[in-house]
Amino acid sequence: MKPTQLPLFASRPLDRAATLPARPANHGAAWLLADRIARLLREPVDVHLTDNAWTMVSFKRLHGRVRFRLHHMFSAANDDVVRALAGFTGRNRRAHGRAIDDYIRRNRDLIRAAPPRLHEQLSERGRVHDLGEIFDRLNSEHFDGVLDARIGWGRRIRGGRRHSIKMGVYLHDQKLIRIHPALDDERVPRYFVELVVFHEMLHQAVPPTTSRDGRRVVHGRDFRAREKRFPGYERARAWEKQNLHLLLRHRP
Repeated sequence: MKPTQLPLFASRPLDRAATLPARPANHGAAWLLADRIARLLREPVDVHLTDNAWTMVSFKRLHGRVRFRLHHMFSAANDDVVRALAGFTGRNRRAHGRAIDDYIRRNRDLIRAAPPRLHEQLSERGRVHDLGEIFDRLNSEHFDGVLDARIGWGRRIRGGRRHSIKMGVYLHDQKLIRIHPALDDERVPRYFVELVVFHEMLHQAVPPTTSRDGRRVVHGRDFRAREKRFPGYERARAWEKQNLHLLLRHRP
């Protein structure tokens, strides 16, 4: 039996304007890219092309298949980049990640900015804690007043007991901080709410980076170091450890 031959693809970068789909939802381009990677890995591959402005490359193995989520810029990738994508699933991720990073940098103009979203209505003042006042004080004392973000309490949603809770979230594209309403409780001390707000503010001051192996790093070394220098950090973490059950049992 003759060995399977790879299709012939140009080794030089392609003309992006001529080859890239107008929109990322191009199933033919995704199928072709999956086939190219599968021939290298010798295992089934699925590719979903996205317009994600933050994560360019991710993959997971599920039910005997390698499932990639790739920015649509990779639909025009040459052989070297496709080999890097295939190699990225193996042990030598760092070297292949550098090749992928170089490709992303050369094609950064293809990353579309996220469309503007309508501002959702947020309430800064809760029944117990005033997030607006906390944000303004922390911004002045720890960020020289330069941070620009909206902040408010998340919606109160009825439901059963939780097994985990996300205290807060920062949405980069909206410059929005949303804090879980379970923290707006007289049993939750202000110093703990302040640490949660400070943590989310840090996401704007120390934005995510991309590691050498292509992973998106949200809580890097600098981020963790600055967070631990926050006054009362240990006290707040100790309270969280001892009282997490209060937050999990929270009712609207």
